[in-house]
Amino acid sequence: MRQYLLLIIWAMAFAPKDGISQEKKDEARVVDELNSTIDHAVVSKDFQILEKHYADDFVFTHGTGLVDSKDSWIRAIRSMGEARFVSREHDSTVVELHSEVAIVSGKLSVARESKGEIGRYDIHYVRVFARRNDVWQMISHRTTKEWH
Repeated sequence: MRQYLLLIIWAMAFAPKDGISQEKKDEARVVDELNSTIDHAVVSKDFQILEKHYADDFVFTHGTGLVDSKDSWIRAIRSMGEARFVSREHDSTVVELHSEVAIVSGKLSVARESKGEIGRYDIHYVRVFARRNDVWQMISHRTTKEWH
């Protein structure tokens, strides 16, 4: 009996304190970093990253109600003309990991230049990523709140 008690105490001492393994924490960090990388790629117009990490069935529901697909959103970024995103920075992100799916929520602060003027707005969002062929891809972005 004493051996079992010692085993239980030892297991409790070395168990993750918050119930999340280091592997899951590392994977959540990877998704969180990718989340930011995608928005930095929107700013820099790095279409190679966007093509790789937006899923073919990606759905982007803007705060205005406009819905974009992968193709229409990338086309919109390409055709901005003189308008451009100056920055897209995340804050307060939370990653909820479920094996091959990750749900990310947070705040995104956007600065966009048009006709020499910079407009700023903030959004709260929920994004869903799926790991497909060992690559995390965003399958959904839904703006839940937007303010200017």
